[in-house]
Amino acid sequence: MTPRQRLRTASLASMVTLMAACTAPSTRPPAPPPAQVATPPAAPVVADITPSAAPPIVLAAEPDDSPWPRLRRSFAMQRCDYSPQVEHWARYYTKNPGPFVASWKQAMPFLLIVVDEIEKRGLPGEFAMLPYVESSYQPLATRGDRPAGMWQLVPDTAHLAGLEVGADYDARLDARASTTAALDLLQRYYREFADWRLANMAFNSGEFRVRKLLDERDARALSPADLGALAFNPSTHEHLDRLLALACIVEDPQRFGVSLPEPQGDDHLQALNLQTGMDLRLVARLAGSDIDEVKRWNAGYRRNRMASRSTYTLILPSTRVERFNAAAADIPVAWWSDWQEQRAPHAGSIKAWAEQVGIPVNVLAVANATSESGSVRLKSRLLLPGREADPPREREVQQRPRVHVIAAGDTLSRIAHRYDIPLKDLRRWNPRASGTLRLGDKLRLGVADSG
Repeated sequence: MTPRQRLRTASLASMVTLMAACTAPSTRPPAPPPAQVATPPAAPVVADITPSAAPPIVLAAEPDDSPWPRLRRSFAMQRCDYSPQVEHWARYYTKNPGPFVASWKQAMPFLLIVVDEIEKRGLPGEFAMLPYVESSYQPLATRGDRPAGMWQLVPDTAHLAGLEVGADYDARLDARASTTAALDLLQRYYREFADWRLANMAFNSGEFRVRKLLDERDARALSPADLGALAFNPSTHEHLDRLLALACIVEDPQRFGVSLPEPQGDDHLQALNLQTGMDLRLVARLAGSDIDEVKRWNAGYRRNRMASRSTYTLILPSTRVERFNAAAADIPVAWWSDWQEQRAPHAGSIKAWAEQVGIPVNVLAVANATSESGSVRLKSRLLLPGREADPPREREVQQRPRVHVIAAGDTLSRIAHRYDIPLKDLRRWNPRASGTLRLGDKLRLGVADSG
């Protein structure tokens, strides 16, 4: 066979081998057929004890400074499943979500103070709800032996806790001082009764009442039913139910159809130690804040000026501290304390006004948040040096807010008692407030000032 013939024969053999390989059965297992969805067996019929299924909702991430996840991590008591009354109060609070959320938005600066202190002490986060139960986080002022402040401490309790209660300064209205005292009390009650529920009840009804009703029983062995059988005043049981209901809402706000507010710029408060007292109206001008807000942040001071005391603490939003410090540095300490506000009886330059009242023009300009070349318009509010006359004694002791926002459990008689107002006057000022009070409504607590 010639070389050419041999090459042709080899090529034909290779082609035959290749064709055989293509037609031979594969050694790999065949690909599985498309999956068939089997019909599942019928599920047994059970009672539906959960809310109707709904598409999952993707929640927006909460800000790093949000108090709500911090509270959830520190919750330590039964909440939603504690008793049917807890569910009742949770639904009651959130029946009108708008006012409920608005009340927490207003409470935010003080809530952040309480959350910080609770975390520092390692206390149950549920107690951040206590000032809301007591006062909706409002620094309420009263007179006599009535409770006051957002924690609603009575004078005797406040004195035992080392708080100053006076006509010029009432530490029960000071958010930081009263929070320290209230949490000290709760910790003391827990050390005695070894149960956070009873610590809350002791805060509401007094430790002696709790001690008497326990009658040497171990509180840690009490079930919700056992605790409910103790002969407290019904309002004391309700107090605990409302506390747990608010914690229940915070734990799962989506369940109750609410979106809890987040902190805004002015909600983060900072304490400043001053060399001496400063008129709060001057503080407002220097910080660029509204005077009513400055008074709310510093409610312990009962007058426009800070009472004489050993230390002078001023509370301002951290966002305004730099501006305040810079402006305060331009005013000698001797000019900090005594100021009065009046309507300018005539127009004129700041320089002319400074010469008239005998004060450096730069001091008067800074105090009125204007420039040294600025002018004063007719009837504008002008801050001038000089000490105001003290108000009459009866007005000095009781400085109540102008309105009260209706919270759960409020009645006209309770509100009248809280603010020491005759019930007939409260009805006269609020003629539409008859029958059931609606959550979030506002009641007038007096007539408008004349002039």
